[in-house]
Amino acid sequence: MNKIVSILGIHSELIPIHRDKLKGLNADMLLRFSYYTLIFNQQPICVIQAKNKETHTPLHYKRIVEQLEKVVAMPVAILLTSLAYYERERLINHGVYFIISDKYAFLPSLIANVRATGESKKPESLIPAAQYILLYHLLADGKKEFTIKELERIIPYNYLAISRAIINLEACRLCQTRKDDAGMKIIRFAHPKRELWEQSQKYLSSPVKKILYSDSLPGEYFSISGVNALSHYSHLNPERYGSVAIWDKFAQTIHIQHNELEGNYQIEVWRYPTTIPYQSERKLVDKLSLYLSMKNNPDPRIEKELEILIAEMKW
Repeated sequence: MNKIVSILGIHSELIPIHRDKLKGLNADMLLRFSYYTLIFNQQPICVIQAKNKETHTPLHYKRIVEQLEKVVAMPVAILLTSLAYYERERLINHGVYFIISDKYAFLPSLIANVRATGESKKPESLIPAAQYILLYHLLADGKKEFTIKELERIIPYNYLAISRAIINLEACRLCQTRKDDAGMKIIRFAHPKRELWEQSQKYLSSPVKKILYSDSLPGEYFSISGVNALSHYSHLNPERYGSVAIWDKFAQTIHIQHNELEGNYQIEVWRYPTTIPYQSERKLVDKLSLYLSMKNNPDPRIEKELEILIAEMKW
């Protein structure tokens, strides 16, 4: 079970960072500290803790933090069990973030926003990972409760991305969370799926980030989308070439010869993965994402088939 720290009475889980995420640090840094991430006030933070009760001067901690922030690209805080008053003042003067769990935390830019965050309006939309998790739940069979570790084994997002997505879903009141007796966070989708789909409409958006055109499709990363996917789910006739979809993460790793005006294939670059785990048709985009990507299409035939698609969903 991961460690838990308390900041302003808010319990946060420390998630160990794997070595492959710390490339750029020397062997001495890797051996002398344990590395974690936590989410506080919807902000990921890297937390480090000295091993073997080793002590460091505030100036040394400042240099360590400056080096580490370049590697992890997020704020870094030192986790301490105790701290003398004069050492606390020196760390503060050096601008080094630190946490003494249940006692004191110096995270000025983050703590300053806690009250504003608590009083702010609900998010206007779901972030891509949150929308993907919601759609996975709506399309999967039966299960209403998940742990973050369970979701990490199922969907192509890491622990930190899933944690942020759950915060987003909970802020939109589309799921609830609780801690079990062992301190593990449990995510629960309590509402019936049809009701949840309707409640989520104002937060959902098209998965399509941008559209490109190409005469050929390299690699195995593409899924059928657009009219040809809708024709598979309906009575609509398919097109000769049509649209395909690719997750933006994969689009950045392969070379696609394209332009922005015309081509045999329309390539939709998606904000999240283009298929849902365990769906029977692995090369087709899922029904709900397809609906979201096409619902503003002006063609009345497409509009009608999309309405039928949702009406016939087996929630």
